[in-house]
Amino acid sequence: MTVQRRGTSRGLSLVELLVAAAIGIIASLAIFQVFAVFEGQKRTTTSGGEAQTSGTLSLYTIERDLRQAGYGFNTPDLVGCTLQGWDQQVGAALTPAPFVPALITQGAGSSTGVAGSPDTLTVAYGNGDALGAPLAILVGSLGVADDFIKTVNALYGFQPGDHVVIAEPGKPCTLAQVNQTPPATGDNTRLNLQAGTYVNPSTGATLNTRYNNPAGLGTAYTTNGKVYNLGPTPTIKTFTVQNGQLLSQAFGTGAGVPNFDNIVQLQAQYGKDLNNDGTVDAFNESTPANSTEWAAVLALRIAVVARSSLYEKDEVSPATIRLWDDSATPPTTTGPVWTLTSDERHYRYKVFQTVVPLRNMIWRPY
Repeated sequence: MTVQRRGTSRGLSLVELLVAAAIGIIASLAIFQVFAVFEGQKRTTTSGGEAQTSGTLSLYTIERDLRQAGYGFNTPDLVGCTLQGWDQQVGAALTPAPFVPALITQGAGSSTGVAGSPDTLTVAYGNGDALGAPLAILVGSLGVADDFIKTVNALYGFQPGDHVVIAEPGKPCTLAQVNQTPPATGDNTRLNLQAGTYVNPSTGATLNTRYNNPAGLGTAYTTNGKVYNLGPTPTIKTFTVQNGQLLSQAFGTGAGVPNFDNIVQLQAQYGKDLNNDGTVDAFNESTPANSTEWAAVLALRIAVVARSSLYEKDEVSPATIRLWDDSATPPTTTGPVWTLTSDERHYRYKVFQTVVPLRNMIWRPY
């Protein structure tokens, strides 16, 4: 009898299992390496895109306000005066400051060609319905305790609640608020600036005046003075950069409001018409000293620097960043250079720069 043997069956040997495991591990490492590289590139692209959006919108926001700067007070005899007044809301005098369309406050460590801490930029403009032509003062002399102004013409365009600035060459200008026009006396050339209340012409609501001093104007004005109407809600807004954010603070408020993240630098220069030909001849950081020099400021150069939120493993940025190029030909300028620390170089940066004409200073009445 013939006996048939069953064929022998063989499985995977230990060596084959180890080889397969090694191949799988190598493939997994390659896949995870590709994934890690892709994820890093995605984070870099995403954070860079967010920074670019923040930088674009930040520059647009500042530019939008600058294009309105000076509306309602763009005459040489007012621009540059020292603004004084009283804030009833806090019960104290306002800190005297130059009343100008745009004021640059240099950051610590900043100088010509050097960008230190971010600059601070303050922009001011009115929103009155009437044209910016001022009213001349009629009374020969007003005492410091007076709480009204008499004007040559009728008070066309002035309404209760409007903010006004009274100015005269050689004297500080005073901020006040209209509380009645014409007053109960029926005198249509008398502008009452009394501390108290007024009736909002739009809503009929009774509101408190904020900037009228109970003790009077504080400065005696003569027929050389004028009254400028800034409208019911003029804007004095300050832009600052703090803790990686662009902040804006409205006049009379306590703290800045965050506008955009990933903003780390703000630098600005005045564009000046040095020969009175209507064109900018030079950009520099020098603050004008008087009304004549302020009237020569026709533009501002602004640079905003946005930073990605991703901290890179390696240094990915240069040691210095030039915010704009130098120019030896008019309009001349020296572009500030910002020096980064070793830690700061692990982020990516993008500079957004533009020149904004102050159209209300270019189209001023005289």
